[in-house]
Amino acid sequence: MKLRYYGPVTAILCLSACTCKPQSVPVTVATVPARPAPPDVVHTARYTLVSLTPDDALRYPLRQIVSHSQVITRKHPVITRGDALRTWLTGTGYGLCLPVAEDMRQLLSSPLPDSQRSPGPLRISDALQMIAGSAWTVTTDEVTRTVCFQRAAQTLS
Repeated sequence: MKLRYYGPVTAILCLSACTCKPQSVPVTVATVPARPAPPDVVHTARYTLVSLTPDDALRYPLRQIVSHSQVITRKHPVITRGDALRTWLTGTGYGLCLPVAEDMRQLLSSPLPDSQRSPGPLRISDALQMIAGSAWTVTTDEVTRTVCFQRAAQTLS
């Protein structure tokens, strides 16, 4: 009777001695940053995500796309280019540079062509250049937030 129990035990011992031992596989652990990156968007309502990076219109106010119409009234029957330039600069935080030079005074007092009274949606910087014309160069001073107009080099003579 004792031999009956030793037979299966001996067989198991012999078979287990011949098996390969599993080799240890190196485990790579992903490193988790201490702080997660801040989100680029924020929920403001149930289905609304708002970006945290400012738009170009916020960074560069003269690149906003706006539409203005110049209306003729009985009080002001003639609209000047200066009126149109001031209208386009309204709300941007920019103004016309002071003191006004004689060349620039000529630009500001000249009448605005009818075709430029309601030009449609444009970038403010493009509208300022369109109103001034190709004879003028638009320059901006970001420190004082002023827009100046200088005669272009080819029209000085």
